[in-house]
Amino acid sequence: MKKIKEEKMNEIMGGQIENVTGPIINAIVNVVNLLKDAGYSIGSGIRRIAENNICPLE
Repeated sequence: MKKIKEEKMNEIMGGQIENVTGPIINAIVNVVNLLKDAGYSIGSGIRRIAENNICPLE
């Protein structure tokens, strides 16, 4: 096996994607879930309007 100098070891990068951390991934997942839930709500509203199944305001 080839020996690597300590100076070169400090330059080795790998095993992770830089600048992408757990909290960033969690925030992206939360935004996607929020958009999905909003889509379900809008779709449900459109369906209820189309089927004339709306609760009266009075």
